[in-house]
Amino acid sequence: MKNRRFLVTLCFMWLCVCGWAQPAVHVGDPFGALPLVDEVNCGEPNDPHEFAESASGVSQIETILGKRCRVLPSSGEVKGAAFFAYRIGKGKGLKPGEAYVLAIDYPEDRARTIHVVNRGCEVFQGFHSGNALGDSLHGYVASNPESLRFPLSGGYRTWRQMFFLFERFYGLKRTREDADRPDTPEEGFWVIILRPDPGDDPASAGPAVHRIRLFRVPDVRKLYLSLRLPPEPLPRRAIFVREEMADGYAEGPNAWQNKPAVDMMRSFEFKAHTMRFLGINTFCKDLLEFGHNQGWDAGDDSWYVPSHDPRRWERIVRIAAQHGLMLLPYYEYAGSMGLNKVVQSAPLKGPGQPYTGIWWGELYHADVTDPRTLEDAKRLLDATVVRYRGQAQFLGAWFRNRVSHIPISFSDQTLARFSAEAGGGQTVTREMLRTDTDLLERYRNWWLDKRKAFFLALRDYLREKVSPRCLLFWTNWTGEPGPPLDGGKTLVTDDPDLWKPLLPQWWEAVRLDDLLRTDRYLRSITRYPDTWGTDEWQHAEPRADPERYRDIEGVMFTYPFHRIYSVSRPEDMDAFRTRSGLTVVRMYSLNEHRDGGVLGDFLSDVERAGPFCIASEVRALAFGDPFYLGYLVGNTHYRGFPEYVRRFNAAFLALPALSSRRLTDACADPEVVVRLIPTPGNRFGTYVAVAHIGWKAKRNVQVTLPLRGKVVDAVSGKQIRPLRVERGRLVLNLSLDACELRSLHVAP
Repeated sequence: MKNRRFLVTLCFMWLCVCGWAQPAVHVGDPFGALPLVDEVNCGEPNDPHEFAESASGVSQIETILGKRCRVLPSSGEVKGAAFFAYRIGKGKGLKPGEAYVLAIDYPEDRARTIHVVNRGCEVFQGFHSGNALGDSLHGYVASNPESLRFPLSGGYRTWRQMFFLFERFYGLKRTREDADRPDTPEEGFWVIILRPDPGDDPASAGPAVHRIRLFRVPDVRKLYLSLRLPPEPLPRRAIFVREEMADGYAEGPNAWQNKPAVDMMRSFEFKAHTMRFLGINTFCKDLLEFGHNQGWDAGDDSWYVPSHDPRRWERIVRIAAQHGLMLLPYYEYAGSMGLNKVVQSAPLKGPGQPYTGIWWGELYHADVTDPRTLEDAKRLLDATVVRYRGQAQFLGAWFRNRVSHIPISFSDQTLARFSAEAGGGQTVTREMLRTDTDLLERYRNWWLDKRKAFFLALRDYLREKVSPRCLLFWTNWTGEPGPPLDGGKTLVTDDPDLWKPLLPQWWEAVRLDDLLRTDRYLRSITRYPDTWGTDEWQHAEPRADPERYRDIEGVMFTYPFHRIYSVSRPEDMDAFRTRSGLTVVRMYSLNEHRDGGVLGDFLSDVERAGPFCIASEVRALAFGDPFYLGYLVGNTHYRGFPEYVRRFNAAFLALPALSSRRLTDACADPEVVVRLIPTPGNRFGTYVAVAHIGWKAKRNVQVTLPLRGKVVDAVSGKQIRPLRVERGRLVLNLSLDACELRSLHVAP
């Protein structure tokens, strides 16, 4: 017996050393207890993990809120971007393809921006607290900066990222010379904490990290978010995400990469698991990127350049169906290679000249006034949607403009069409349009009408061939962060006095309340863009004209949002509402190359810390009530505060895609917005959205509803007993977290 106990103990110790038996530690919502794989004590100078920093001594140990942290201060002798990094998981039995959770404990004592680079899955993500900007102030695109004094918890918070481990990784620097990615799971992977140049985020005190932990997820399916959707036949809402640069790690072999980090189709399985975990119900995939085939069978090499993996999209359709996800293919459509040989677009300055100096945007153009373009686009839908009808449920198709992809054309053929249809009996020339501003405006409006007819025809084609419920989504803006306020040199804040001395020359600091008293954002996103020199940006990226779609059903002109100011005026979002509701798309800044080259290649999607990561979405629901919520991101969409994201997504999808009305007298607290969503004939009762836009949790919030009947939480199904019934009206007593959406259902 003693020998047996000795052998058991010896085996257990051996397993622990090898990393195969790990103690279960409570990670927090929504993970519960998970096996702890490895732990780095960043505040301990003698921590045994391999350590690196961008320059010797650039980071330091400080005691913050009673705990020691490693800090990258924003002030000091070392300017420019800087980082510190730890190798985690070495010799701990890491297995490629398994799910893990990376947990980072940080102090919320001051405003801080922290970028996390997880080499185990090649994801860059950032978060910011307090009045830090998060996204870089500088860069080659405007980041639409906003600084608001979000509350600091005064304690420690944990950033958690669930991810899937790759088969091989880059080291500290991501370079093309490391074609095969030198690191493997046996060697662990680097976790890098980056601070951009302090001038990019002057309010940030710099990253501070107390501890980094790695947990293993034994069964990711147990973490799927259970969604309670409205019953059929009520229409349902949708959440979808387009990831711009999230496939490169799985491409190969090619000229610069001999072996991918992970098998491409396995990576799409990872994405499907992540969607089920976060509560995203629609699988979106780009099939055309800057007009190029991204993995579908064109069947004709003269139409589109063939993909090296023409069955990729077919397999994605199968994966989505297996996971019960709707599909939304995404197209940066510029006309096919075959179409561009016979249909030529031209700027106002004349044929054969570019619209802009962005050469990669000038390779292809689509003239939507030419009937052959419509036939080409239908053929695209045939190859990517119609072919797979019945194999999965399609939400519709998502088209997005890129530089010069669908420009206003002034070719001879387009001018002839305008002259015949709207020229007033005269033959209109480019010279006439250059000198007659009224005629030019009439031409532009004719073209916008043609674009609308093009989208309507595609909608009708999808509904005829696939499903009468299909929607056609259109995103008008080419830049990743979305359209800026009046040229991009504006910072929105609740503390202009702080920011005026910190901003570069020619920048302005605008108070949030002052901005919201105007329609400046709406005007900024619906005007023709500025141009310069001989460029024609105003024709390369024609203005958004949502007024043409207000009474249209089935074509969704998406509304761009990001900051608080973009979702705080109902009038702005109402301008984009159609008979099929409202679609809002959150556009991320990417922060490309803001590492100053110290990591070799860099881009980072940034969100607010804690419950505030979902603050803009909750406001969008409160003041706009969108039916469809989209994201345009640069990385794989691993959210850093999943507990709040899941809570919002579950509540959002629990509501039917039906028109609502705001109850102005439902709650005395102005930060609690209540919307009523009746079902047709009250057959399925009434749904209620309670959106708390405040930044502090509140208890005992009384909400009065002009309804009678049994009340349940639409997410959990649990009954909510009213505080009282007052003159036939239900009075509820609710506790609401900061930036929380609650969805209720009152039985008929």
